[in-house]
Amino acid sequence: MPAAEEKLAHKLFTIAESLSPDCERHAADTLILDLAGCRPPAIWNPDIPSLRLVMATTPDLAHLGAMADRPFSPRPMDAEDFTPLPLSLLKDAGFSGSTALISLLQLWGLRTLGELRQLPRQELAERAGPEALRIHDLLHGRFARLLKLHRSIESFEQIVCFEHSIESLEALIFQANRMLQTLCSRLLASHLAAASLRFELSFESGPPLSRHLNLPEPRNSPGGLLAPLHTMFESLQAPSGIVSLTLGLEPVKPAAAQREWLGRQLSQPERWPDTLARLQGLLGQDRVGIPRPAAGHRPDDFTVRPVSHGGEPALSSDELPACALPLRRFRPPLKTAVAHSGQGLRTQPLALLTGPHAGSIRRTRGPFPVSGAWWHTPSSWRRIEWDIELENRRLFRLALLPSDDWRIEGEY
Repeated sequence: MPAAEEKLAHKLFTIAESLSPDCERHAADTLILDLAGCRPPAIWNPDIPSLRLVMATTPDLAHLGAMADRPFSPRPMDAEDFTPLPLSLLKDAGFSGSTALISLLQLWGLRTLGELRQLPRQELAERAGPEALRIHDLLHGRFARLLKLHRSIESFEQIVCFEHSIESLEALIFQANRMLQTLCSRLLASHLAAASLRFELSFESGPPLSRHLNLPEPRNSPGGLLAPLHTMFESLQAPSGIVSLTLGLEPVKPAAAQREWLGRQLSQPERWPDTLARLQGLLGQDRVGIPRPAAGHRPDDFTVRPVSHGGEPALSSDELPACALPLRRFRPPLKTAVAHSGQGLRTQPLALLTGPHAGSIRRTRGPFPVSGAWWHTPSSWRRIEWDIELENRRLFRLALLPSDDWRIEGEY
């Protein structure tokens, strides 16, 4: 019953947190607490009847005591208290490599932990190995390891439902600032920062509105997060009164950066989220980002990647163009009339008749027919391209589109 087990585990952590803030989840049903600096309970009467509390001087001794099903005692158990306990308790506690070791010790005639404690330490290590030496030190209280502390996952999202709908920007900013104060305090307590923020507005009528804003650098101050949020709110148009606001932060580790004279850094990184929010408010959420070449050969076809807060390059090494002679594209392309010979793939341009680059064509390379998406008629495309050299030694790319549409795409 996973739901019941999850509820029981939550209740177990609640009881543990009432005793000590530092605990280790040793197993699904076992927690080891650090009671140093805490007041141990004088009596033990938990809400879960089968829940046992055993105190000892080291974490592993406390685990052994819990496996022995000993009654509660306000006095911590020491190494002498484990003398009458059976040797098989080590296997029940799940110590690594203890199964073969216990079989060997039982062949020697040992039955209790006290008998194992009385063996000479050096001779035991020579005959049974390092695992036996570790257990021997554990039973004498010489081995006290550090706990692997368990921390509950903090929620970096807040939802506020308003009793009366909000219709002014000032009231919305006031509420967002209060929410950011709480969220940033959680970030500071966890030694984290926000890489991005998102919000969702619900209205009295109409669908909810959500936005996601990336930050140039991780931040954990309310002022640094409120400025881009304020700019984004100013660019929105609410169809009706706002009834709820949801704010969420994406937590990451704070970025450690060394400002160098020769390094490329934003001159004022604190203003970049504000600029980005203004652009997204004017152009749209999906129209601001870093362009990347699309997986195809259609000219000027690209996708937009969201702006990241990290310093990774816009293009990886395998995406950089391999052409040694760059093409400066004309946007929009220059329309022209062309004198040519032949038809279809046998077409050869002879001269540019109109446009700012009219003149005879001295040399050509091509034709290079390209096409794509032929399986989907609405988005299919095809064209024929040439690289041409005019009499004045200038190099251009010439393209022929359907319906005898000639264009100068760019200049090399």
